[in-house]
Amino acid sequence: MAQLTTCKIRLAKTRDASVLAHMSRDYIEHGLGWRWRPLLIREKILAAETVVLIADVVLTGERLIGGFAAMDFGQDQAILSLLAVRPNLRRSGIGARLLGWLHETARVAGCFDIELQVRAGNVAAHEFYENFGYRVVAHLPGYYSGKEAAYHMTLSLAKS
Repeated sequence: MAQLTTCKIRLAKTRDASVLAHMSRDYIEHGLGWRWRPLLIREKILAAETVVLIADVVLTGERLIGGFAAMDFGQDQAILSLLAVRPNLRRSGIGARLLGWLHETARVAGCFDIELQVRAGNVAAHEFYENFGYRVVAHLPGYYSGKEAAYHMTLSLAKS
């Protein structure tokens, strides 16, 4: 694994939309068709009710976006719509830092529950979320473009 020397979390800027869209295509949406294109990511970045975070990293001397996440905030619940970490940086703490930042933001925003969908076949992601206290509340056959099932997972921030 390459040596990760720094990781800083920041809010995404519209100029980041293309990189984030390609990361979504390659690391989240592979095999499903590309929904989260640059324009849609740009709209998320600009939306008042959404936070899009980036993990800027220095990896073996090179600066790059190591991961990102997007969360939509409602009255008292939030929806984690995207979270991706470059494959060579997984298990380095980037996903945990992004998720921790979003959990704290949700608490400050008065959101008591967070929900998300994760591919049923993505065991690593499922376990990642379970380690943060998320639990499966539903199995959704064909959720992803009619091709793949998902687990609907939730976290109660009042309990964590």
